[in-house]
Amino acid sequence: RWHTMSQSLLDNWSEEGCAAAISEAAASPADPSAPNPLKVVLHDLSSAVVRGALEPERLVTVLSDVALVDRALLPRVQSDLADIFWFLGLRIEAEKSDEDGDGAPKQQLLALVAALLQAELVAPELLKARLDPEMLQEAGLVASHADFHRAQVRLNTRALYTQQKYNLLREGSEGYSKLVTELAELPAGPRDGTSTRGCTRAAEVVANVQSLIGYFDLDPNRVLDLVLEALEAVPSRASHRSLVELFNPQYLPHVLGFKFQFYKGEAEATPLSLYALCGLLLKQGAVELEQVLPHLEPSLPKLREMHAADVARQVAAAKRIGSVLFGDAKPAPAEEAEAEAEADGGAARMQPLGVLSALLQLREWGSASRLMELLDGVDVASYPPVGAALCRIVDFLTKPAYATVSVGARLLPSKEVQKPPAPAAAEARLRPEGVPTALRLPRAPFAAVVS
Repeated sequence: RWHTMSQSLLDNWSEEGCAAAISEAAASPADPSAPNPLKVVLHDLSSAVVRGALEPERLVTVLSDVALVDRALLPRVQSDLADIFWFLGLRIEAEKSDEDGDGAPKQQLLALVAALLQAELVAPELLKARLDPEMLQEAGLVASHADFHRAQVRLNTRALYTQQKYNLLREGSEGYSKLVTELAELPAGPRDGTSTRGCTRAAEVVANVQSLIGYFDLDPNRVLDLVLEALEAVPSRASHRSLVELFNPQYLPHVLGFKFQFYKGEAEATPLSLYALCGLLLKQGAVELEQVLPHLEPSLPKLREMHAADVARQVAAAKRIGSVLFGDAKPAPAEEAEAEAEADGGAARMQPLGVLSALLQLREWGSASRLMELLDGVDVASYPPVGAALCRIVDFLTKPAYATVSVGARLLPSKEVQKPPAPAAAEARLRPEGVPTALRLPRAPFAAVVS
C-alpha cells in the first residue's frame, strides 16, 4: 500500500500530497511483522532523488514547511532519514559498476544530504553517528575519514574498555582509608561503645559508605571485600543487613568464595571467624548454600572419598588391636603417627564441615540439614567440631525436660535451673511448635548424633 502511494505521489507530484502521505504514514500504527510505514515513504522519496526522478529541493521544501509537516514529527523524520541515507549509501556502493563510472546516484544522495543540512532538517551529530566515515568526508561533515575513524576508535575504547578503577600503582589511599575508618564506626550492638563519634545507627554508616564509593570512585568488589572483613572481625555487625544489601547479590558468593579459596593448599587452616561469617550470611539469606559449596575445598565427592579412606584406616587399626605382628608386617610407629597427623590435619581443612559446624553453632538447622543431606555417606558427627555442636543442640533440646529434676536443680535450686529461659526465635525453630519439648522432640539432631 505505501509503495503504491509513493509511486502515485511521484507520478502526480504536489507538496500537499507529499506532506499528507508523510503525516498519514507517521500516524499509522506500526506492525512488527511489516516495515515501518514512515520509513517506507521516506525511503521511496529518497530513492527517487537518487535515481534523478525527483529534485532534492522539492523534498526539502515539503519537510521545511511548517504548515505542511507537523514539527512534532521532525525528530522521527530526522532519525529515519539518517538510517535511510546509510542504507542507500551501502546499496550504491554494492551496485557500483564500470558502466556507472560517473557516480551520479552517489552525487544525488550527497546533494540531498547537503540540502537537508543547509535547511537544518537533519542534525550533523546524528549523521556522524549513523553514516560511514567515507560518506561523511564526501558530504563535508569531516575533514578526513581516516582521522575520524581513529578518533571514533579512541572514543569507544575510552568509553567501553578503559577501567575507571585504581590499580595497585595508583591507589586511592584516601578513599579506602576513610572507608576503613567508617566501617569501624559500625555499631556492634545496641550498647556498643566502639564508635569514636558515638554512632548508634547503622543507617548513618551505610549512607557514608555509599557516599565514599561514589565520591572516590572506589571499586565495589574491593569495598565488598573490606565490608566482609569488618563483619568477620566483629560478627555481631552482620545483623545490619542494609550494609551488605548495598552490593549486587550475585557477586557476594564469589567474593566470599575467594576468601575460602585463599586457604586452599595453605599450611594455615581456615579461620573459625570466616566459617562464622559464612554461617551468618547463610542464616540471613544473603547467600544460598548452593552458591557457596562450589568454592569450598574439598568438593563433596572428594570429601566422601577422604572420609571412606579415613574409615578404612581406622578399621585396619582396630583389627590390629590384640594381634601380634612380626617382622615386616608390623607398621612403623612413625608411619602410624604420620597417617594420624595427616587425618587430623585434613579434618581441620575440610571447609564444608567447618561451614556445617558454624551453622550448627548458630542453630541454623535449615541450612545445616540440607548440607548434611548433601554429605550423605559422611559421618559428620565423627568430626569433633561438628559432633560437639550437635551435642550442644541435643543438650538445648533436652534441657527443659530434665532441668527440674537434675542434680544441679537439687543442690543449687534457682529460678534459672527450675525454669529455663524461653528460647530465642532462631532456637525455637528446632522445637515442634506448640508441643512441650519433654513430650515430643525432633528426631533429626538425635539421628545425626546417633548415626
